[in-house]
Amino acid sequence: MDREATGRKDILLKEIMHECISVDPDAPARDALDVMLEHRIPAVPVIDQEGHLEGVITDALLLDSAVPQYLKILESFTFVSEKADQWVHYMTQAADKPVREVMSREISQIDLGHSEIEAAHRMVHDGVPSVVVTEDGKPIGVVNRLDLYAAIVERDQAS
Repeated sequence: MDREATGRKDILLKEIMHECISVDPDAPARDALDVMLEHRIPAVPVIDQEGHLEGVITDALLLDSAVPQYLKILESFTFVSEKADQWVHYMTQAADKPVREVMSREISQIDLGHSEIEAAHRMVHDGVPSVVVTEDGKPIGVVNRLDLYAAIVERDQAS
């Protein structure tokens, strides 16, 4: 059904996007985790000193960087084993890796002028939890799935 026929208006990305909080590609992965936890976001753009978008780091990429080796180290499914010190050492090493070694260079991004429907389509198509919002090619914000969904639900309830 056509939006004009239903009277529905686009949700502007600038109304729902988060400020572009980023990490440097040379920062340790633990810094990216701290940013995600502090701001309750699943992904963080990786931006170099010149302001260029180099990649994105997600909670899934952080976990993936540690889990494969972690499973090899454990002798059983319990967290108490003779190799517990080795496990803690490995997890610490994974957290100290530079972001550039963990991040994805495949960046889902969308220009500020696009609609929330286009942002949702990009997230689904690319299989990502968020998209970087750009203006004139520069990253200015991030929209994640939950914020997008909440904005759509709130709009529909207000109608």
